[in-house]
Amino acid sequence: MNLPGAWPITDDVGSMRDRIDAFASGAGLAGARLHDLVFAANEAVVNVLEHGDGHGTVRIWLEEGQVVVEVTDLAGRLTPAHLSPARPSLDGRRGFGLWLMSEVCDQLTIEQGDGGSRVEMRMNVNDDDSIKPRGGVQQRLGVAVTHRAAGPLVTVSGDLDVITSPQLHAVVNDLLTSGRTHIAADLSGVGFCDSSGLRVLLVSTVAARELGGLMVLAGVTGPLERLLKLTGSLNVLAVRDNAEEALNLLSEHRAGS
Repeated sequence: MNLPGAWPITDDVGSMRDRIDAFASGAGLAGARLHDLVFAANEAVVNVLEHGDGHGTVRIWLEEGQVVVEVTDLAGRLTPAHLSPARPSLDGRRGFGLWLMSEVCDQLTIEQGDGGSRVEMRMNVNDDDSIKPRGGVQQRLGVAVTHRAAGPLVTVSGDLDVITSPQLHAVVNDLLTSGRTHIAADLSGVGFCDSSGLRVLLVSTVAARELGGLMVLAGVTGPLERLLKLTGSLNVLAVRDNAEEALNLLSEHRAGS
């Protein structure tokens, strides 16, 4: 059995995900439940970085058939009242983090006291493997732009999270401000996406539409597809199976506009 682990929160969220992944998989968690726990822990840490002055701790242990992750926030701004059963709007004004954590974990509790705020996430150990595990370190984000007749093809690879998603946002924003309003984004190489990455995809899509253009996502599979389904984002995002289909849709949109 793996021994419990504890780490101070830093902006190296990729390493934190790898540690959670390694402990939880060693404890027997697999597939969808493994991905979901890593995702939830990531969201809790991001909340500390963005709203809790970045000071806190991550702990993980195995208890009575459950993998338990605890994230403490010394600033103590997070309260149980922040949990809402209602899914946030897709307008980008409110994040999906806490809501998604409550959706994917078997049990989620938030406590606030003199020592700050404490988030505890529990996941039952089972053999569900409907979603492929992360399978290795992908902390860096790669963004490459290829100019095609229908519009720029932005190929994204790696982990799309709170640290790396501004990089993608900057690339898309530069394209839009230069008049390239029809954009295809190939996400087949994305191994992980959190609510920060989702926010960039939604904001970029809205920005393109407001300029009379279109942003089409391609290669959305596995954990990323599940994230979009959970949040209802597939209702507002244009999605195609692969890059060529995305580029074809851009051509059709240009012809019809």
